[in-house]
Amino acid sequence: MSDIVIVGGSIEGLILSILCSKKHNVTIIDIHPEIGFPCVIPGWLEKKENLQKYLEVDEIAHLKILQNPNGFALCGEWLFKILTIKAAKLGVKILLRCRVINVEQSSLQTIISTIGGNNNGSGLIICDKMFDLTEYTAQAPGKLQHSMIESKVQTNSKQSFHHWGGLALSQEQQNTISEPTLQLTREDGLCEFWYDEKPTWKPKNGWIETMQNTIPKALKEMSIDNSIDYAESLFESLNH
Repeated sequence: MSDIVIVGGSIEGLILSILCSKKHNVTIIDIHPEIGFPCVIPGWLEKKENLQKYLEVDEIAHLKILQNPNGFALCGEWLFKILTIKAAKLGVKILLRCRVINVEQSSLQTIISTIGGNNNGSGLIICDKMFDLTEYTAQAPGKLQHSMIESKVQTNSKQSFHHWGGLALSQEQQNTISEPTLQLTREDGLCEFWYDEKPTWKPKNGWIETMQNTIPKALKEMSIDNSIDYAESLFESLNH
C-alpha cells in the first residue's frame, strides 16, 4: 500500500481520502482545530445521488436537506463532521492544528516537514503522493499558512475568486434588495446568501453569521457535486 498525504480538509480532500483509504495509507493535514470549521462554502447540493454514493440514509438525514429551485440546501457544517468521522473510521489519519513548513520531492518520494499536530512539535512525513488542496479550505487564523514549493507539488487552479456569504432568517429573503448570486433556503429556518462581493444590503434582523473565502471556483461552480467530481478526478489520476 502506498502512502498518500492530503493537505487541506476540504470536501474535496475528505472525499478523496475516503476513496483512497481502500488501497492506500492516507493522512489529512489541516491547519485548523477542526475540519470544516469555519465552514466557508455553500451548503448547496444539485443532485442527491451524488452524496448518496458516500453517505448512509441516516447520515443524510442529519443534513436536513431541503428542496430549492436550484437543487437542495443542507447544513454544510454537518456534512464536514459526517465525512470526517467516516474518513477516520476508514483508517484515515487526521492531523489537526498541523502546518506544513517545507516540502521536498524526488522521483521516488515526497518528504513533508510539519509543525504542530498530534505531537505538538515538528515532524517528518514521507509519502508516495501529496495533494495540495489548501485553496479549497478556509484561510488559517492570523498569519499561519502552509509553506510549500508549488512548482514541485500538485497544484490547483491558477485563478482565485473572492466570495462573501451570510446567514440570515429565511423570512429575510423577501426583503432582499441586492440580488445574491446564490440563495439557499435551509430547513432550520435560515437562508444562505452568497455574493461575488460584499453587499451593501443588510437583513432587517442582521446577519447571524458571515462567511468569506477565496476559492478557485466561481459561485455557480461551488456546489458539493462539483467538489465530489473534482475529488473523483484526482482519485482517477492515481491510476494513470
